[in-house]
Amino acid sequence: MPHGRTLLGLLLPVSALHAQIAVTSDPDLDHVILAVPSLTWGIEEFTRLTGIEPRRGGRHPGRGTENALVSLGAGHYLELLAPVTPAAASAPARMAPMGWALHTRDLPALIERVKAKGFQILGPVPGSRRTPDNTLLQWRTAATGGKGLEAAPFFIEWASGTPHPSTTSPGGCSLAALELTLPDTTRMHDFLTAAGFALALRTGHSAALRVTLECPKGRVTFSP
Repeated sequence: MPHGRTLLGLLLPVSALHAQIAVTSDPDLDHVILAVPSLTWGIEEFTRLTGIEPRRGGRHPGRGTENALVSLGAGHYLELLAPVTPAAASAPARMAPMGWALHTRDLPALIERVKAKGFQILGPVPGSRRTPDNTLLQWRTAATGGKGLEAAPFFIEWASGTPHPSTTSPGGCSLAALELTLPDTTRMHDFLTAAGFALALRTGHSAALRVTLECPKGRVTFSP
């Protein structure tokens, strides 16, 4: 295994993302998550940077978090995630990528496929939230972990009848690039291969998830 840091990068132009959507691959990128210290601040800052105002999505029962969403095109969206009760500020407010998800139409089958390659999976775990207009959204998730997989995506399957957030959130931005750095890409490569989701592997020097969007105000990059 290599000892230097490496970069696991998804560098897709907008046209390539649209091509992926057209063939409805499974699994496919579902959403990326930006952590913000408070939702009000996050919405205002994202709007200032991009020209698109995220829509509040509601609270997650039992988790103490709430979100606001922006569509990144068919099947993809961005989530601003914040604590319902913000902590006292100890540093300048900022938003930073904290995770990403792949959606699937058959979560049990995806779990079994990945387990068959020797990976431990927690799930399916049910989840739900109500939007401000009282619409109930439901889903199931599954996740892995361990050395080399700390930044792995989790899997999500949206319940039948639940509108996908990419269809109900404000549009105008698209994903230009998603880059994920890891100390060693071996386990991540094997995990993604088992899941059936291909990403390019590139070398790099720092560990970070970077998200780049094309928006009305131009290209915007979010990084740790």
